[in-house]
Amino acid sequence: MRPLNPRIAFLGLGTMGAPMAKNLALAGLPLRVYNRSAGRAEGLLELGAQVAASPREAASGAEVVITMLTGPDAVERVLFGPEGAAAAKPAPKLFADMSTTGPGAARDFGARLSALGARFVDAPVSGSRLPAETGELVVLAGGEASDVAQLDPVFRPLARRVIHAGPLGAGQTLKVVLNGLGCQHLLAFASMLRLGEQAGLSREVLLTAFTAGAFSTPAYVAKQSRVLAGRYEDPDFVLDLVLRDAVLCEELQRELGTPMPTHQAAHAEVRRAVLQGLGADDLFGIERLYGSSKTQRKV
Repeated sequence: MRPLNPRIAFLGLGTMGAPMAKNLALAGLPLRVYNRSAGRAEGLLELGAQVAASPREAASGAEVVITMLTGPDAVERVLFGPEGAAAAKPAPKLFADMSTTGPGAARDFGARLSALGARFVDAPVSGSRLPAETGELVVLAGGEASDVAQLDPVFRPLARRVIHAGPLGAGQTLKVVLNGLGCQHLLAFASMLRLGEQAGLSREVLLTAFTAGAFSTPAYVAKQSRVLAGRYEDPDFVLDLVLRDAVLCEELQRELGTPMPTHQAAHAEVRRAVLQGLGADDLFGIERLYGSSKTQRKV
C-alpha cells in the first residue's frame, strides 16, 4: 500500500524547482531538499522542509526522489555522482525526473536505477515559472502505470493534469515534440509582431488580436503584459533553454529519419538569437532579433 504522504527528496531549486518544492511543502508532504546553491532553500525552511548537504543525504530514507534540473548532465551528476541520490541508504525505491533530458537519457537513467533495484518515471512538465508557482503545470509521464499512479500524491500539488504518455521515455518524447511545437509558435509570434509594427499597427492592437483571435494560445495570453512592456529581464524561461529543447527535437528527427523543415528553420533562428547575446532573456525577447520596435515601452 503506497503512503498517503510519502517522504520526498526534491533535488534542484532553480526557477522551476523552487516553486514546485514550495507547493509540496505547502501541501504538508514531508520534504528534504538539495540545491547546489544552498541559499535557494531558505524560504522552504519556514515551511518545514529540511535542507540536505548532498543529493545522497537528501535521498536517504526518502520514498520518492524528484529531480528538477537543467538537463541530462545535471541529472547524471545528482543521481550517480560521488554523493549521488542513487547511492543513498536506505535506498529510495521510486525516482521521478521532472527535468527535460530527452528520451535516450531517460531510458538510460531508468536502466541504471533498475539495476540498483529502484523504479523510475520520466515526468517532464509543460509550463514555465507562473504555472510552477500556481501548481498548474502539466506532467508528461513515461513509465509503468502503477509507478505513475504511486506518484499521484506528489504530482497533485504541482499540476492540473498528468498525461501518461506510455512506457519509460515516452514522457520525454512527448515533451520534445511539444516543445518543438512551442518553438515554432514562439517564432511565429515574434516575427509577425515585428512585421505588424513595421506595417504601422500598434503593439497594443497586435497583441489584442494575437490573444483574442483564432490563433490565440495560453502562452500568448500569459505573456501579453510582458511583451507589451518589452520587459524581458527576470525571465520565466530563458532562450538558452529554448535552444536546448530545439536541439533535442532535431536529435529526435535525425533518429527517426524524419526531418521537419519548419522546426529546423525555427531552431536556426533561436540559435541566431542566442549567438547575438539574447540567451539569458525571457524567451519572448526573441522579438529583438527582428529589429527595434517603434512602439516599445519600458516599465
